[in-house]
Amino acid sequence: MRIFFTFLVLGITFQIVSQNPVSDAANNAGWILNSEMSDEFNDGELDKSKWWILGENNDYRHKWKGRAPGQYVPHNVKVENGELVLMSQWEPNYNFVNEKHNESGVWYGGTTAAADNSKPITQSCIMSEKFFKYGYMEIRAKIADAPVTSAFWTTGYHSEIDMVENYGKRPIGNPRNTSSVIERKQRTNLISWDPDRPSNHQNWKVENNMGVRLAENYHVYGFEWDKDYIKTYVDGVLLRHVTRQELEANNQWKHDAPQELWLDAEVFYWYGLPSASDLVNPAEFKIDYVRIWQKEINSGDFNALGFEGPFHFQGRSINWWNSGNVKWRLKTEKPASGDFSLRFQDQAPFSGNYSTFSPFGSLNLPAGSNSVKFKIWMDENTAVDQLEMILNKPYINLKFDLTNIQKGQWVEISKTFSRNTASSSSLTNGDRIQLRLRSENIKRNQVKMYIDDIVFNDTTASTQSLDTIDFSIFPNPAQNFFKVNSVENGKLQLYNLSGTLIKTIYKTDTLLEVPTQNLSQGVYMVKFIVGNKQSIRKLVVQ
Repeated sequence: MRIFFTFLVLGITFQIVSQNPVSDAANNAGWILNSEMSDEFNDGELDKSKWWILGENNDYRHKWKGRAPGQYVPHNVKVENGELVLMSQWEPNYNFVNEKHNESGVWYGGTTAAADNSKPITQSCIMSEKFFKYGYMEIRAKIADAPVTSAFWTTGYHSEIDMVENYGKRPIGNPRNTSSVIERKQRTNLISWDPDRPSNHQNWKVENNMGVRLAENYHVYGFEWDKDYIKTYVDGVLLRHVTRQELEANNQWKHDAPQELWLDAEVFYWYGLPSASDLVNPAEFKIDYVRIWQKEINSGDFNALGFEGPFHFQGRSINWWNSGNVKWRLKTEKPASGDFSLRFQDQAPFSGNYSTFSPFGSLNLPAGSNSVKFKIWMDENTAVDQLEMILNKPYINLKFDLTNIQKGQWVEISKTFSRNTASSSSLTNGDRIQLRLRSENIKRNQVKMYIDDIVFNDTTASTQSLDTIDFSIFPNPAQNFFKVNSVENGKLQLYNLSGTLIKTIYKTDTLLEVPTQNLSQGVYMVKFIVGNKQSIRKLVVQ
């Protein structure tokens, strides 16, 4: 049973779950519930500000479509009786996508031989709209009691964490002669998707025999992801504790980047596929709640232009991307600021172009005059004479001369430019950044260079004194409005994270209320200017 307390603070009602992590009932670790990533599923429908359904409106956002022959379909996701229910069904009349699953070569709905609807298994998946970095993840759930896998997992930059990956029940007849112990196993994996990993790399995969069939009852599954260790729990009991140092000894720690949440149902054909008889009734993976606690809340608040995490825009989060054979990589070894920078490292022969991309629609720059700056670090043995930054829509190619860049240290370079129209927000062909290195601009047999801290229309560089005005913003995060409180009056400027000025407001009273209905969800900077003084505060709009 879940117990709630309701408080009225500043005219706003907050509903707070009165439960700490099951593994830390007294909250000795000082956990803070991340409400943006947590869900009690009590509203009768899925909260689309937190989650998206894979396959809804035929949109998979370039993610996978499920483990074939099973395919994620939106009608298998429902919220009822205070639970999220993810179903798996046998649907011979479903129109499966005409594709093979890349890993297995199996057709969706069919076999390796044909897309013949001989295995018409539909399944389900939801993912979080935001990422987070480090914390304690907990779900109370009942594993589907069928030959399918119920999973709670995350993915981030070149990494995957499988907190729960439990197989419910062997198929009728047990055609693969799978041991009954599989129904009692709690499985956890740390997966590296680093394209540079060696061919003999072994991922960290562990199993615990829990002594009971996990699909028979609800259990609480917990996972702590810290920068120095990971811990796994079932029903509040610690199963495993492994340190970063132990994992790094086997090149198994790839989990410093922010992660997004997955909840899904899959088939694991190596244990045995379900038949029509196994799915006479839909198999249901039931999730009572998802709760994410952190020591410091950081979801959706990552500086993507500084390579610290994904872009969060238009309600969704997407990382930088390039194909694996192009050697642009996010790395922690040499940041100009924060934890990450973007590295290009490769050796001859060089051929063609080498590009990395931000997502379509992730830039939001105004028409007319703009500026951009970034930092670059070049190795002593590297000679590159030009780097291109291409903005997609409207198109412009900004070429940066690197001939005389001082090597072995961070150097800032900048450029002004003008475009006739504002950024296109299209999610399929909108404005984005392409960083391109041409092979003809590489003048030696090896390249090692880093880029960090891209800033458009810098609003922080100023000869004025900063943090000299005492003012506060609340509520923050804001939903319908925010208020600015200060004894001083002056000009307020609201900027998005691309540095674009969104609006200017003049404050003439001690308390100013600002509506947010016309603002997109995201992170903004509020600059308060009084004479030759200014201060800046961060604002989150939900």
